[in-house]
Amino acid sequence: GDVYKRQGINAEYGDFAKMRHQFEVNSLGPLRVAAALAKNLVDHKSKFFIVSSRVGSVGDNGFGTIYGYRMSKSAANMAGKNISIEWKDRGITVGLLHPGYVKTNMTGNAGNITADESAAGLINQMDRLQMDQTGTFWHMDGSELPW
Repeated sequence: GDVYKRQGINAEYGDFAKMRHQFEVNSLGPLRVAAALAKNLVDHKSKFFIVSSRVGSVGDNGFGTIYGYRMSKSAANMAGKNISIEWKDRGITVGLLHPGYVKTNMTGNAGNITADESAAGLINQMDRLQMDQTGTFWHMDGSELPW
């Protein structure tokens, strides 16, 4: 569970065992990391990020499919939003990030950016996000994404 590491798996509609596993990794994984780190984060200094995916956006879903992956990432977004509310009084900034369409095995190397380019954009967003933006969802390119 590295906070910066993208964890993602894809399953076809109807394979409920795979969907359940996607929820374990993509939804509960970030929540477990948050629970483990909560006491170690420094009030009014720390930031916490969940690398989600744009396909977890309900408002940006234009073509359906990939049910388990979409639903698990949407649940991760909800977890991040909840954490941001609960940690707001501590002054801990929480952000949700989309890495872009990255050339990886998961995308069949069909992405439009490299992993290094994605990582650079994610780090830029992590540096940029401030407390007044806690609980928001961002593309690695700097554009805010809809829930």
